[in-house]
Amino acid sequence: MKEFQDIIGNEDAKEYFIKALTKNHLSHSYIFEGPYGVGKKTFARKLAKAILCEQRKNDKACNECQSCHMVEVGTHPDIITIEKDTKVIKVDNIRENIVREMEIKPYQAEHKIIIVNAADTINVQGQNAMLKTIEEPPSYGIVILVCENLASMLPTIKSRCITVRFNPLSKEKMSSYLERKGISGEEKEVYTKLSEGSIGVINDILQDELYLQLRKQSVEYIERLNKANLLQLYDLVKEITDQKEDIEKILEFWLFWYRDIAVIKTTNSRDLYYLDYQKQLLDMSQKLTYNKVSQNIESIKHAILDIKQNIYSTFVIENLLLKLKERKK
Repeated sequence: MKEFQDIIGNEDAKEYFIKALTKNHLSHSYIFEGPYGVGKKTFARKLAKAILCEQRKNDKACNECQSCHMVEVGTHPDIITIEKDTKVIKVDNIRENIVREMEIKPYQAEHKIIIVNAADTINVQGQNAMLKTIEEPPSYGIVILVCENLASMLPTIKSRCITVRFNPLSKEKMSSYLERKGISGEEKEVYTKLSEGSIGVINDILQDELYLQLRKQSVEYIERLNKANLLQLYDLVKEITDQKEDIEKILEFWLFWYRDIAVIKTTNSRDLYYLDYQKQLLDMSQKLTYNKVSQNIESIKHAILDIKQNIYSTFVIENLLLKLKERKK
């Protein structure tokens, strides 16, 4: 499909919508589900452009009409995009931007398209509020719910939508993408693993000058912890908790670290997140039992959940470091 040429991967989704657009068999409600950064939002915008195009031929937008230009610059009055307003999308946002908006006929096109990003953060009241709109949509209405966690959507919502799955990209596609970005060798292998098949993650890393610095610092914290006495351990607690915005990311880096150690102890594979730290990983893997590595992984996972739930960070990190420092077999 011409409109989707710049979206890498997800050939099944492309093929599905080529047929739907060519035959004019579009549903009134979709769920675009998949991991962060694999093209769901971009795909939704491209699909909306093709649907609203004034001179569309089968599945191809003309890219010349007024509608296409308005979509490109984000001013089309018949595309409404909803973002989460806080940690969740509240019911008032849904009532205002889905329920009421869908009652108003399109301003200039045959369809009105509502794209809800982070739809899995809509609270229960909000999902219930939009249920009737999805059950009994006007003939011109199309709703696209974009989410990462399908389990967070109510069964009543899921049963009334067509779910389109977006998958992580293959290593080959990620490798090709990174080569086009001028990244090669071991650096390319590291980025490919860190991305977990997500273009969005790679772009975030490339745009964040501090990402690799924080990754390196996270490894240094682990190495210091292994050598620390009790006083030095509490110095580490303070250093880490002073980085309020980065605590969760540091813990995620630690999770990758111990997962790599588990991989080395069980398979001796090179499929590692820390491919550029193989010597340090090997040294640590020889000092830890597999049970201890598993305990550390579970402790870090638990700490991440505690941080997400806004439990006092000093308590969480102190408790975690003491557990990581334990000499249990």
